[in-house]
Amino acid sequence: MEIIVNGAPKAVIVLPAEAAPDEQLAARELNAHLKLMSGAELPVASVRPAAGGVVLLGAAGGGGLAARVRARSDDPAAFAIEVAGDTAAVAGVSPEGVLFGVYELLEQLGCRWYMPGDFGRVVPQSATVALRAQATVQAPAFRGRWFTVAGARDEAGSAWQRRVRMGGPFFPPAHGIAPFKATAGDRLFEEHPEYFSEVRGKRLKRQVCLSNPEVLQLAVAQTKAWFRANPGQPWMGMGPNDGGGFCECAACRALDGDDFDPFSNERSVTDRYVWFFNQVLKGIEDEFPDRKLCFYIYHSYMRPPVRYKPDPRICGAFAPISLCRVHGMSNPVCPNRSYYARLMEAWGKILPELYERGYCFNLACPGFPFSRVHVLRDEIPKALAFGIKGWRVESVPHWGSLSPTFYVAAKLMWDPAADPDALVRDFAERFFGPAGAPMHSYLARMDAALRDADHHTGSSFNMPDFYPPALRAAARRELEAAARLAPDAPFAARVAAFRLTFDALEAFIAMLDARNAQDWAGAKAAHDRVMALGAEAYRHDPPLMSERAFTSYMRRFWSQATLDGFARVSGENRFVAGLPDAWDFLLDPQGLGEELGFFRADLTGGNWRPLRTSSASWGDQGLYDYRGVAWYRARVAVPAEFAGRPLRLWFGGVDEEARVWVNGALPKLLTAIANREVVPGDSPGRAFVPFEYDVTDLMKAGQENTIAVKITNKQVNEMGTGGITAPVMIYSPGR
Repeated sequence: MEIIVNGAPKAVIVLPAEAAPDEQLAARELNAHLKLMSGAELPVASVRPAAGGVVLLGAAGGGGLAARVRARSDDPAAFAIEVAGDTAAVAGVSPEGVLFGVYELLEQLGCRWYMPGDFGRVVPQSATVALRAQATVQAPAFRGRWFTVAGARDEAGSAWQRRVRMGGPFFPPAHGIAPFKATAGDRLFEEHPEYFSEVRGKRLKRQVCLSNPEVLQLAVAQTKAWFRANPGQPWMGMGPNDGGGFCECAACRALDGDDFDPFSNERSVTDRYVWFFNQVLKGIEDEFPDRKLCFYIYHSYMRPPVRYKPDPRICGAFAPISLCRVHGMSNPVCPNRSYYARLMEAWGKILPELYERGYCFNLACPGFPFSRVHVLRDEIPKALAFGIKGWRVESVPHWGSLSPTFYVAAKLMWDPAADPDALVRDFAERFFGPAGAPMHSYLARMDAALRDADHHTGSSFNMPDFYPPALRAAARRELEAAARLAPDAPFAARVAAFRLTFDALEAFIAMLDARNAQDWAGAKAAHDRVMALGAEAYRHDPPLMSERAFTSYMRRFWSQATLDGFARVSGENRFVAGLPDAWDFLLDPQGLGEELGFFRADLTGGNWRPLRTSSASWGDQGLYDYRGVAWYRARVAVPAEFAGRPLRLWFGGVDEEARVWVNGALPKLLTAIANREVVPGDSPGRAFVPFEYDVTDLMKAGQENTIAVKITNKQVNEMGTGGITAPVMIYSPGR
């Protein structure tokens, strides 16, 4: 059915007399893209003309097509398209379905939305536009389909989500229990500290004392008040505040099941919260018998309850932060992630409504290239089989690396049977035009690098492992070939966008290599290049890296040690010696090391083994889930020329607490420790933060010196790191 011929309209868009906002938007979107495609728009009317072609939207096409949709699905996003002769009709279960049906028509015409805004939009050029004859009915496989990458605050991002058919129920935020959070919680804590968690004998505001009957009464009252104020909402979020600090009083502990969560290294608190949610639902059922409570299956409440049966009005959303986020649950290279399938299956047996609220990005990474297509093809179909009802996926707007992941995710959330390979090929060919072939090869290469790598550490710790030199050289050749094939707009800018994030990756790896080689000037120069490229990326429209994620994660994990290390060897300061990357290492699960004298300078035995520090995490050396005490030992020679000069022993970072001995003695820490007395040999206890000791009187110039480090790592940081995480060196401060 030709609707535009040689730049002239040959059909009319017909809307219902009282068109809903989404139906009006459908007409505007259709015309906007037709104009970009052909230069022409279709007239819009509310009455069907006596003759000529028509595009009937919603009720303008009568009720028969809508009934056909409802026979297939009652999902508000479902739609039907019928094109025959000179008539095209789009109907839906709701006006949203009509809008999505129009987006389907535009996709059939070759339109794509790979990123927000004009930069990510692909519209083919043609003076004549024809709709193919068809009778199509579609409904999404999952009722809820959302990214948090671009919400209501971002108009372009919100438009993009709708164009890729995101929508449906939006699983509500579920951190905290009203009224025990925000400013109300502050006031309540002052007046009633007994409402809050007891930790080591003290009341803290971190969590709530669930066993306190007044806490339950207040929660019930607040929940009722919220549903009265939000009568159209079927559910409300409720749960612990993010983090730990759970109440240790005898009554709360009595609510727990006899279960320990090895992934968080804590007792599972699922049962106490299931009990509490059950009581809240019982308390509101006189007024709101059909409303639901939503919580996150997360942290130390990830495992199913073993004592209390959940009320079926409880809805859970999986957020498996303690499990590997690089691989899919069926990937044989990752036993850790395979546990996720067992979790889904177990929870599916006790709760009728479950959602996925995981991570569609590399959590805590500044935004370097990272593809999850291999994960999506594995886990989205399995989630459907396990009964997952929808997605509200935590994401970050790293459009320069994650846009293929977001595009494939959106398509699979709608139709898990879609072919991910075809989707990636479609992305490469349409978005990069003449550079489609090398860009497709680049995208496939970067995805396979993650899929096949036996590395699982969070943040950016494994970037050098995922992308070794030979792979980066091949990827660089593909990007350069793409740039040669696409010298003109808009394709040149699109290739350049992906090349920019790759440049940032290479600068980041160069920074790590220089740090590990104790080349602090080189590390600083590479760091500054990473920061400059990141700034260029996040100023792009849309952002190729998220400004917030890039700046916060660089500062938290990487900038502190790099800049502080450079400062320690700059100016009048002198570099003395670098400690090796590999130290002797020994686990001490019983905490006997100090009694046995593991810190002694003359110690030579004990079955120690080598373990890398700054170049590999605990997780990548078989210690992903170890929580406890461990020891490091190394020997370092101090050149004779430094006799009589002040000496400092500097650590770039330790996860999580350390006690250090130099030649069997405890040195003086030169970094302040907030809220506790400075104890000789102790570290500040903040992972990824540099610290140093005065070792002038303990180290012997012209000789080898023994350094021993006792690590205490008991808290989960969801990264898979542990122990010494950054380079260690000795320097001499300027006089």
